[in-house]
Parts: sequence; C-alpha cells; structure tokens
Amino acid sequence: MIQQLQTRLDSIAFLFPTTSQHLLLLLSIPLVGFLLWFFHWPGRETRITPIRASAFKPNLVPKKLDTIVIGSGSGGCSCANLLAQSGQKVLLLEQHEERTGGCTHTFRLEGCEWDTGLHYTSEGMSLPTHRAGALLNFMTRGKQQWKRLDDPYDHVFFPKDTNVAEGRPNIDNYEFNTGADKVISSLVERIDPGNDELKKNCETWMKLCTLTNEGFTSLGISRVVPAIFHFLLRKPIKKLYKLASYTVRDVQYAVFNLGYSVEDVLKDCPSAPPGPEPDPILRRVKAVLNHPIGDYAVQPRVATFAAQGITMAHYMEGAAYTVGPTQNISIRSAAMLREMGGEVLCDATVEQIVIERGRAVGVLVRNTSNPAGKKAALTEIRARNIVCGTSVFNLYHKLMPKDHPVVVDFLDPKKRSIVESNGHVFLFCKIKGTANDLKLPTHNLWYFNGYDLDEAFDKYYIDPAHNRPPTVYIGFPCTKDPTWPKRYPNVSNCILISDGLWEWFTKWTGTTVHERGDDYEAFKNQLAQHLLDILYERVPQVKGKVEFWTLGTPLTEESYLASFCGGSYGTKCDTNMFAPLNHKWTTTPHTKIPGLYMAGSDAFLPAVCGAMYGGILGAAAVLGYIGSLRMTVAFLGEFATAFQRENPKLSRPVAYLVAIKNFITEYVAN
Repeated sequence: MIQQLQTRLDSIAFLFPTTSQHLLLLLSIPLVGFLLWFFHWPGRETRITPIRASAFKPNLVPKKLDTIVIGSGSGGCSCANLLAQSGQKVLLLEQHEERTGGCTHTFRLEGCEWDTGLHYTSEGMSLPTHRAGALLNFMTRGKQQWKRLDDPYDHVFFPKDTNVAEGRPNIDNYEFNTGADKVISSLVERIDPGNDELKKNCETWMKLCTLTNEGFTSLGISRVVPAIFHFLLRKPIKKLYKLASYTVRDVQYAVFNLGYSVEDVLKDCPSAPPGPEPDPILRRVKAVLNHPIGDYAVQPRVATFAAQGITMAHYMEGAAYTVGPTQNISIRSAAMLREMGGEVLCDATVEQIVIERGRAVGVLVRNTSNPAGKKAALTEIRARNIVCGTSVFNLYHKLMPKDHPVVVDFLDPKKRSIVESNGHVFLFCKIKGTANDLKLPTHNLWYFNGYDLDEAFDKYYIDPAHNRPPTVYIGFPCTKDPTWPKRYPNVSNCILISDGLWEWFTKWTGTTVHERGDDYEAFKNQLAQHLLDILYERVPQVKGKVEFWTLGTPLTEESYLASFCGGSYGTKCDTNMFAPLNHKWTTTPHTKIPGLYMAGSDAFLPAVCGAMYGGILGAAAVLGYIGSLRMTVAFLGEFATAFQRENPKLSRPVAYLVAIKNFITEYVAN
C-alpha cells in the first residue's frame, strides 16, 4: 500500500518542483518573455492604408507618446516609421501647410506637377535585393514601386571648346552608363582613344570611389553597434576619413597628373597647383569625372572627396525613378504611424524643444498657417524621446534655448567648423504636348559651363545675373513615371536646377512669398532666362511649347522646406564635414542632450538616400543596442525573403546568410 502511494506521488512530482527547480522556472519566465518580445516585430503583421496628413490641431495629438519626430523628409519619415514598427507611439510633425515629404514632396500648379528634390536615385534603391531598396521596401510594406532608367541614365554636355589635343576627338557630350567599366571605356574613347595610362588612372579613381562607399557602410554600422566592436570597423573608417580630408581637385591631381595609386593616395595627397588644368586631355577628363557634383553642390577645390566618391559609387548600379509621384514615399512610409496609434500632422511648426533638468522632454508647436496674421498659440507636447529630422543648423540655431551649453558650443567657431550647404535655383516648366510627340529624353541631361569648373563657379557666384550657372540639371519626370500620361494627358513637365547662394537673397529675407517686390522678380527673371536658354539649346523641340514656368530660389527652400539659409543638403560637403572637431555634430544620430536625437542628412549623409540612412540611424539611436538588434533581425528576415523570391531554390538559412552579406557589403557594379 505504501509502495503504491509512493509510486503515485513520484508520477506527479513534476507538478511540485523542488526549490532549485522552482527558482529555475522563475528565472526562465523573463527570458522567455524577452525572447518573445525580441522576435516579435509589430510592424510585420501591420497592413498600412496610405492617407495624407491632417493639419495640426491639439486634439489630434495622441496621448502618452513615446517619440516626437520633427520634420517629415526622407530622414524623419524613415525614423518615425521604424520606431512605429517597433511598437512605439510616434508623432511626426511637418511645418509645411499641406504636404509631408520634405524634398520628396510634389506640388501642382497650372494643371501640372513637379517633384522638388527626388529627381532620380540609384537603381539599388529600387531593388528589394539591394540594401537601400530592401530598407525602403521594409518601411513601405512593399507598396513603393520604381522604374529603372535606361542607359545612359545621365548625359553630360559642355559648350564647344577649341582647347583640344592634336589628333584627339573634340566631343562635347559624355554618357554615363551602368557599371564603372562602361563609364571608363566611354570616357577614354571620347577623349583620348587607346590611352592605356588614362584608362588605368580612371580605374584608380573608381576604386577610390568604391573605397569611400565601403567606408561609409562601416561608419553607419559603427553608429549602432557597441563600442567594443568598433575595432572591427576601424580600418575602413580610417581610410574614409583620410579620403574625406582631401578635396576633389587634389585627388584628381594626385591620380591623373602624378599617377598615384590607391595606396599612394591613402598615404598622402599633395595639393593641386592653383589655376586651370593646362593639359587639354586631363582638363576634359577631370571635368567629366566631376559629373556627380550636381548632387552635392560644392566646387572641386572645396568639396570633400568623400562626397564625390559616395555619389559616384551610388550611381554605378544605374538609376531609377518612382512609379507615381515622389510624394507617395512619405505617404506610404508615414502610414505606419497611424496603424500603431501615432499620428502624422502637417501645418505644425515646432518653435522650441522643451528642456527640463538637462533632458529633452517635449516641443512647443504652433500652426504654420495663420490667415489672421497673428501668431498662433503654442501647444506643448511631451514624449520620452525627441528626434530632430531637419538639420543640425535648425536644431541649434532655432529649436534650442540660446543659453544651453551645447548651443553655446555649437555657436563657438573654435568648437565647430562645419557650415550650412548652399542652395539651388529651380525652374519648373509646363510644356504643351506629350513626351512621345516631343521626343523628350528619358535620361537626365547635365549642362556644365566649361571644362574649368572652379573658374565657372567663381564667375557665377560673383555675378549670377550675367554669367551662366556652372552646372545645370535638366530632367523630364513625365518620361520616367509610367503613370504620368494618364494623370496629365497632353502635358509634359521639365525641371532645371542650378546652384544658388543664400547671400544673393538676404535683402529679401523676412518678406512674404509672392510679395517680395519688382527687384526680386527682375533678378529671378535673369536667372530663369539663363536656364531657358540652356533648355532650348539642348532640347530645341520644346521652344515655343513652354506654356508656364516658375522659378524657386533659396528663399523658396526656406519658406517651403524650412531649410536653414535655404541650404539644400544640411551640412556643406567640404573637408570640414568629416574633421575630428565636427564628429559630434555631423554623421551621427546622437547629441550631447539626453532624450534628443538627430535623423536625416546631418545624421549621416545628404540627399534622399543618405537622409533615409540618417533616419534609420536615428531610430537605432532611440531604440538602443538591443532594440536596434531586434530591428535588424526583423529587417534581415524580410531581406532574406526577397532573395528567396528571386531564387526559390535558396534554403532559409542560406537566404539569411546572403541577406547578411549584402547588408554588410553593399554591391557596386563594375
């Protein structure tokens, strides 16, 4: 009897654990909970419904916010989206009265439409099996579609020039096709056919560009991993900072005049002598290889080679454009916030970030629009985290108390040498007729005003009214977007973009849009006429067909994009941008103020793709190391799925390995 009872008790002993078993069970509960949280990504199961932002009203602000993001450009939207996907309740505030998107927004006027900042991007951003494209796919749940641009994606034109080496071609236009090898072959063939030394030096140039791209990948990873792992990334980052300390002009002199190898340049780079390049062959080669200059807007003797290298590498894969308006990127990306209990509000100007006990705890907001002409009332909104997605200059010049120690440091020229970027002049044209009937080019056109670019910049900056711009972008979005013919039948559009300095327009600061006076309009007309003349020279079939045009200036950028001093790219891409003195101000999402973070161009790099990465780094900074790892694991899962869709034979483990490899080492076409 006793034996039977003992047997029964033994059979149910597992229901009554010993003290040690009980302790182990208790300890395993939080571990299981952590693992369930870590591998559950709320955004994965969320279906988004793209809806435009509402105008700011205090009663629309959700309660108990986790994070407030200021600015809905590429960086702000990316940051807000990923934080919402992680489960946070996020409020995204945009100062524009009607539209989100920053430089990705579009506007309509006179029965036509134009994009404002995303005129084309790398093909990699359009592909779900490339890192940038996979990240955007992850944020828009696959809703953003793209169209690849045919080769050549860029066509660069120069004025007729008689300074040519004897017996060499005198060609005034150059094509940029997918792959570095094609670019080099075409360049050598058009300037000095059969010159093997020139070909070798061009290959060195492209290798330096690729090396810059690898350095930025390592720099981005270093911003989100614990310092203990930085030793793994130190070598490529060191090379990046070395190259970033050189100007484009100096690296060109080392490579093409002195025949430096990659290793030679990394050791030392001598300064180029002043004045124009005397060799007629090298003069052309250098000018043509400065082709990406329009995407970072700094002349060769001032620009950091890092900007040149990353931009050149960015487009080695080819180029792409959105299917539908570029505006859709922000609409689709920001939709995630509402699904997770947050909100997206435009017409919301942040007057100041609230600091208490040294920590950022909220913002003071007012409506941007004010029909009565009176300053709108301020609304205080609180959250655990504040992210500035505009620029480091807006942050410390406009949004922070002037007496804050970090602001005092930023305003001290001994503690900060970065400056804001230059702006642009934009000509938006409505053209009568379809793109097919007019035979408009499907690729981008670039006009360079001579092979001596520094000289062209100097003349233009001194007297823009009587000198042509040094570089002009000419694009026809109507030929790139397959939805255009249905949306705007028998209408075409064109955008021309040239450089513009804030200093030209300071006497009109503080004036109202469309009420800046006759002298302002006269100056704009002079700038516009230069651009129209160039358009008619290069695309003569549109002459007499331009039904409407309007010109935007750095003042326009300040009004509609809240750009500091009308700058297009945040921090100016000169050699100071990456100097040790400025590491705490740029290319980082962290600030010295607890609870305050950066997103966008100044958190990483300029332009739409660079700002997107800056937004991702901003989200990672808010989430911390564990939260960032959780986000990365969720992303890699979808990245791996994209590779399996492309190649169904891949097993899940192999697909993960491919995803990890492509995440760490971005592909650049040869």
